[in-house]
Formats: sequence, C-alpha cells, structure tokens
Amino acid sequence: MYAMFFTLNQRVARDLFQMLSDMGLSITQFKLLHFLLRDPTGDGMSVKALGEQFSLSLAAASRAVDGLHQRGFVTRAECQEDRRSKRVRLTPAGRDAITELHATNIALLATFTAELTDDQRRALADAIAPLLGMLDLEPSKEGPSA
Repeated sequence: MYAMFFTLNQRVARDLFQMLSDMGLSITQFKLLHFLLRDPTGDGMSVKALGEQFSLSLAAASRAVDGLHQRGFVTRAECQEDRRSKRVRLTPAGRDAITELHATNIALLATFTAELTDDQRRALADAIAPLLGMLDLEPSKEGPSA
C-alpha cells in the first residue's frame, strides 16, 4: 500500500510542485487558498484564524497572506468587530488559481488511472470508497468535477 501511495505521489506531486513554483506559491499558500475556497460564509477569515487552522505562527500566516495578496489572490479588509484584525477573502484570481491547480491534479490522476486496466480501476475504486467514507468528506463544489 505504501509503495502505491509513494509512486502515485511522486508522479502527481512532482508536477503539482512545479506548477506551484511557476505560480510563485508555497505549499502553505496553496493550503490557505484551498481552505479559503471552502469558506462556507464567504466572509473570509482572520489571518490569526488561518494561522491557527494550519498551526502557523501569526507572523508566518501574515507572510503567507501577504504573498497571496501581492499576487492578487486574496483581499485583506479591516474586520468590523475588531479593527486590529484583517479579514482575508479569496479573489476571482485566487479562485481561478486554485481551480487550475485542482484541474491539474485531476488530470494527473486521470493520466495515472488511464494506465490501469478496467479491472484494476474497479478494484481501486472499490478499495478507496470505504476509506473516503471513513474520512467523512463532503464532495467539493468547486473544480473540474463540479
């Protein structure tokens, strides 16, 4: 099982990391964009809350958000309740960037699974289905599968 995940990760992650590098994004910034994409309220989140979500110091979260802001992927606005705090929201450019990254991941996985036989694809789907159920994940409403 480990060998399969390791091999798949090498195939997919290498291209994803290259794409992140080409976009000037760190893994942390990728995670923040992904998290903001799933913001159910659309009100954004404070830099502090984003940092806490990913166990980042306030300084590290601020640096990551600053880089995203400089690329036009997020906006920062004063929080109405606490003017010392900034609310971070995804911009259309940020939504496009994370959607493009998701589409690349899906395409890479599709390329991998295209190499499998029909029986292997069915076996993989049968093996993964209960694992996904255990994770209690809601399907994404964004990206190429929407």
